[in-house]
Amino acid sequence: MQNTAAVAASGKRMSAMKMKKLEGNVKLRIAQIGFLAVLLLLWEVGARMGWISTFLFASPGKICDTLSNRIASGELFHDIWVTGKETVLGFLFGSLLGSFLGLLLWCSEFVAKFSKPYVAAIGSIPVMVLSPLVIIWFGTGIASKVAIVTFSCIFVSLSSAYEGAMQVDPDLLNLMRSFGASKFQIFCKVVVPSSMTWVVSGFKMNIGFAIVGAIVGEYISSDAGIGHMILMGSNSFHIHVTLAGLVTTMVFVFVLNIAVGALEKVLLRWKR
Repeated sequence: MQNTAAVAASGKRMSAMKMKKLEGNVKLRIAQIGFLAVLLLLWEVGARMGWISTFLFASPGKICDTLSNRIASGELFHDIWVTGKETVLGFLFGSLLGSFLGLLLWCSEFVAKFSKPYVAAIGSIPVMVLSPLVIIWFGTGIASKVAIVTFSCIFVSLSSAYEGAMQVDPDLLNLMRSFGASKFQIFCKVVVPSSMTWVVSGFKMNIGFAIVGAIVGEYISSDAGIGHMILMGSNSFHIHVTLAGLVTTMVFVFVLNIAVGALEKVLLRWKR
């Protein structure tokens, strides 16, 4: 009876903690949405009263009108589709290849030390500097944008995955060796699973780099995409178009964050 009562009491405490956490999250979301609403309202009022220059800063109303018009014409969906393909393909190529190479460096300490200065040197090159060369090598189509995004992501994932591989618990490695496990078995059974937290962390960091790479590529040469939309708006001094492109970019990044968050739950389900 005492054990049953203790279990029931523990269950009630857990339920109360979950409810309290849920209430805290709801209050936080309400505060965040409320702050954004007030900010947009002040911006709109300031623009209509003439306190804020609509030529320099536009207004939430004009930005919404621009987005509505581009949605009605289908232009916005086409731009999102173009940039989305470039971003997702480059993100996957760069993140997966970088993570694979980073984990693989664990297998050879000599190769890791030998390649370290080269990885640091090449990885420090700004993507904007490399973009014109990539356009020359790969042309002005989607291949060049995917290549730029891949370059933007690969070194982040490589460094993150390698760091994760080097942080594996040495006791686990020694235990596997004591059982006579081969290096390949240790790599597959211990190093890769133990490094997943670092690999996913690299994926998260690459979201911003991926979208920046795609937009930079569209700045150099494109006839569609979110970057093209932002560039055309700034060239024609239509700030509302530029800001509409920025809003679209933020929503796109938010969606990518949700997707990577879902991937994290799958890859790191063992942590729960």
